[in-house]
Amino acid sequence: MRLRHDPAAAPFVAAHERVLLENDAPAWRGKWRSLFGREQDAPLHLEIGIGRGRFILKSCEARPEVCFLGLELRAEMVMQAIERVKELPENLYLLQLNAQLLPELFTPGEIDVIYINFPDPWPKTKHAKRRLTAPEFLQLYKQVLRDDGEIRFKTDNEELFNWSLLTFEQQGFRLCDVDHDLSEEDSGVITEYEKRFRTKGQPIYYACAVNSV
Repeated sequence: MRLRHDPAAAPFVAAHERVLLENDAPAWRGKWRSLFGREQDAPLHLEIGIGRGRFILKSCEARPEVCFLGLELRAEMVMQAIERVKELPENLYLLQLNAQLLPELFTPGEIDVIYINFPDPWPKTKHAKRRLTAPEFLQLYKQVLRDDGEIRFKTDNEELFNWSLLTFEQQGFRLCDVDHDLSEEDSGVITEYEKRFRTKGQPIYYACAVNSV
């Protein structure tokens, strides 16, 4: 997603009480549920790449019992997500930082579910390691997901999807749900990208990969 630089975004995001930056977030490693004022058995879900925030904001509304964290590298996107609503839900904190830092932010098994919705497919082979389902990223997810924790992955890109199915299995994940044309009724919360693709009649690809031990 191409996005113009906005010099106001970084200071706006840094000042927001429900955004944690690279310097602040590691302090909550192993204690994220207490940040929400929840018990240690409360479900903790993470979306990697929130875009403009529709998915995670709607998910917070639909699942108030879940502690949601939304990770996004670009301050402009985080600002736009915040500006969508009058105030962020009580069960949501946003992380403006790089997904490569996950092991520094979470203890092993701390996360129950990771969402990856319509990521950049990085179609050129030389850029494959940048894909959010690349082996290097999947190993990071394995470090922080609980045993039998899930990655829920959606894309409109068939080539990326088929490639990701292979990498999931190669990296020790068990595929428990694979759909090459996910119906709108079964899709749950729909992102802006998904809405656009469905309007064009494009199929939506979905997979749930379980962290096997």
